[in-house]
Amino acid sequence: MEFSFPRNTKTVKEIYDAFKADLLIIDNSYQRRKVWLLQDKVRLIETILLNLIIPEIFLWECDIDAETGETVRHIVDGQQRINAIIDYICGNFKLNTKYLLDAEIKEKFGNCVFADLPSETKKAIWGYNLSIVNIDKRCIEQDIKNLFFRLNLTDYSLNEQEKRNSLSSEFGNAAEKLSDNPFWERHKVFSAADIRRMKDVEFCSNILILAREGIIDQTSQQKLNQVYDDLKEDYPDKESDIARVESAMQLIDNLTNEQTASFIAKKAQIYSVFSLVLDLLDNCISMNQEIVDKFTAFVSTYNSFKNEKELIFEKVELVQEYENIKRYKLASSEGINKVGNRMIRFEILKRTCLNEDKNIVEHLERVREEILKQK
Repeated sequence: MEFSFPRNTKTVKEIYDAFKADLLIIDNSYQRRKVWLLQDKVRLIETILLNLIIPEIFLWECDIDAETGETVRHIVDGQQRINAIIDYICGNFKLNTKYLLDAEIKEKFGNCVFADLPSETKKAIWGYNLSIVNIDKRCIEQDIKNLFFRLNLTDYSLNEQEKRNSLSSEFGNAAEKLSDNPFWERHKVFSAADIRRMKDVEFCSNILILAREGIIDQTSQQKLNQVYDDLKEDYPDKESDIARVESAMQLIDNLTNEQTASFIAKKAQIYSVFSLVLDLLDNCISMNQEIVDKFTAFVSTYNSFKNEKELIFEKVELVQEYENIKRYKLASSEGINKVGNRMIRFEILKRTCLNEDKNIVEHLERVREEILKQK
């Protein structure tokens, strides 16, 4: 079937009204997610103020409101642009001077919110014409995903995860659902740039694989691509795998305190902590204060270690804990996604947290004291 893609223009006012009336729907499943940095938003508004062209917006007529007869359209590509325009009009950000590039715009409108602009400038924004590509309404959702997948094949600015997300996959849907869990924001694992480039979804994909298959080597994208393809149409264990990871998240919350928070916020370390708590779940080992104390003592000692000077200990127990810290540090410094280094980190954490030596916390604290003396 041949599809048609007629083009036209709509003013900012028309887009604004349609969006506010819920006749323009954002659907993040087609392309990148709605995460723009402030500088991106400011420079888009600057482009409009200069009356220059911005990239086309793709709309898809997907439904008709039964009550009003109004056409409902999905914003297939251009979500970030439309959100930035609407956010500015609604006063959600100002034109921060340090992000403006044009000297005249900077002088006239630097640090202005929409309400601060002169009337003529506001009118110019309302009347600015956006270029629209109307996707044939005969297209179905998969047609649109295929369309953008083909476009992405020649877009070298897209990373592998963004390209994977261009195609439907039940496994991908599960990873995206996990990435929306407040857990990640609570632990400050992902930056705005990570979320913008879907690194959070990629990481959640890796955690799902960890929950399903255990620790594996992931120095390339091959395994992720394979799982996305294998579980494209059918993912029978989807809900149980998500529930298992969510249970692991609760245990990690229990391990988080003032001493461990910065450690857990690092991607390589939180992967290792997931390895630990998933193993606890597999072996029906309950999280208790003793495990939390051992984990906290290990992390506090690890955070103090800088590998600047070799320390000598007489007691065998202290030598053992010091060597564990050194090995863990080395396994966290290079080749962090290699299966060997992942296993080293997991085994040291497990051995520490489940160690039957009641004095292990004291031993770790003694090692930490000696490390701090060298600073």
